[in-house]
Amino acid sequence: MITQLYDQVWTRDRCAGCAMCVAACSKQVLYWDDLEHPRLRKITKNIGLSKFELDTCSFCERYCEATCPRLEPAARLRPLAQMSACAIGALTGGEPNDVARNLLVAARGSGMIDGALMMDADKAGRTRARIVTSAGEIAETTGFQPIWTPLLNALNDAIFDVGLKNIAIVSTPCTAQAVRRLTDSTLERLALYRNAIRLKVAMFCTGVYQPDGLRDVLINGMNIAPEQIERLTASPREGKLRAQLWDGTMREMDLIEAEKFTRAGCARCDDYLGESADIAIGSVGAREGYSTVIARTPVGQSAIQNAVAMKLIETVDDVNAGALDRASAEKDKRERAQAFDALQIMALDALRVPRKLAEVKMQFDLLYGRPRPITKKEDYRNAGCGDCSGC
Repeated sequence: MITQLYDQVWTRDRCAGCAMCVAACSKQVLYWDDLEHPRLRKITKNIGLSKFELDTCSFCERYCEATCPRLEPAARLRPLAQMSACAIGALTGGEPNDVARNLLVAARGSGMIDGALMMDADKAGRTRARIVTSAGEIAETTGFQPIWTPLLNALNDAIFDVGLKNIAIVSTPCTAQAVRRLTDSTLERLALYRNAIRLKVAMFCTGVYQPDGLRDVLINGMNIAPEQIERLTASPREGKLRAQLWDGTMREMDLIEAEKFTRAGCARCDDYLGESADIAIGSVGAREGYSTVIARTPVGQSAIQNAVAMKLIETVDDVNAGALDRASAEKDKRERAQAFDALQIMALDALRVPRKLAEVKMQFDLLYGRPRPITKKEDYRNAGCGDCSGC
């Protein structure tokens, strides 16, 4: 049984919904059955008249746990460059999706990538992962929307079915964390994935919504059918959820009315600004009519410079660093929430191993701002029977 995923992620509503565990599962026994976390497929075997349930995880290196962004933090990267950018050329606009698509078109045209994994939406308003291999397909893709999509569910299709060798992945920050954990892994059997992923792009995100719940919000709150919507955008700064319709009109509603349909796992995320990706794109801190673009790796810098050279994006050194700092500071609240999660897990462990109670008390004092040393007498008392010389 994959105990870490089950005990520390799934049962605690911490799942990011990225689908990396499903993609990395070497035995293909993980699958999506609901909208909160994957499930483990039960496999049975008949021997004579008896039926046995096979333990599929005992003899496995557990690539699912090695790549889960919730079990271990991914590397956080410092910005190498920050700028405001807008898309120019055939595709124009200052929205984050406009900039992201032109960056990919430039990367595809220069040979940096041979395809990309992106979010898309159909005419009925349902989001899905889409594999694109040409500039035309990139241009017609809807792009990132604040609706949950298990993007990495299509990673194996991109690598093994389509045969892509240099993939760009445009995703939420938590999915970018999963991809970073994958590419930083030294496990030999994950080398094929590491070698195939060339560029990681994260879109600023404050949370994504469950599709079914959001559908009710759109129908009741905006009085529109999901199939009328071309694109959804959330603006935390203005507190609005905006729907751009296929007929060119725009509708909006208060963002707070949709927040109750945010995925449970989003409450445990501590990365708004895509700090694990090569490039992060969003509206916070940008000049009017532009998007903020942050390059965090040399690969990201090269992709941006390439798009500028091909006259597909225009950049200006005008970014509100204070706005970015405030957005980044919000993650401290999430990090504290994660610390309390860890404390709860430690407390449960202490029920089985009493000697760990001293460690729990120390962590409790640190979180509540009342640190104090534990005396030797307390340490003995918390050790449990058989571990001390007597009370």
